[in-house]
Amino acid sequence: MDKTVAPTCASCKEVSAMAWIEDVCGGVLMVKQSKGKKLWTLPGGKGRGNESLLDTLRRELKEETGLDVAFTAPVDIYDRPERANLTVLYRVLIKKLCLRTKFNDEIEAVAFQRKLPRLCTPSLKYFWERANCSFEPLSLLEILNK
Repeated sequence: MDKTVAPTCASCKEVSAMAWIEDVCGGVLMVKQSKGKKLWTLPGGKGRGNESLLDTLRRELKEETGLDVAFTAPVDIYDRPERANLTVLYRVLIKKLCLRTKFNDEIEAVAFQRKLPRLCTPSLKYFWERANCSFEPLSLLEILNK
């Protein structure tokens, strides 16, 4: 009889993907949660089972905003050991800007914001502050000139 025990996952982390999407005026796409503290955050969420991070990002972006990913590149990581969570931030270009007007039960609003909202998640605050010093904002003009 095989007495092999599956390893416990005390050191495992939950992995999430979030999207950094900018409009031509430098606004960043954010979603407002409809439950709990109703905080603003970046679109994204936790992976499911064997789902890749890119598939997680695509699914969450579609569910929360109705948008489809055209291009993506990882730009930052937020490690929260106290929550056993690792979040990967992706810069995302979308196929077509057509935001959803009816949201799922998790999202109350979707909007491009040029300032960090006062009521925001720790991950949004972290990535917002890091974006100001670690990567240049993207603009549609930069993309069109290439």
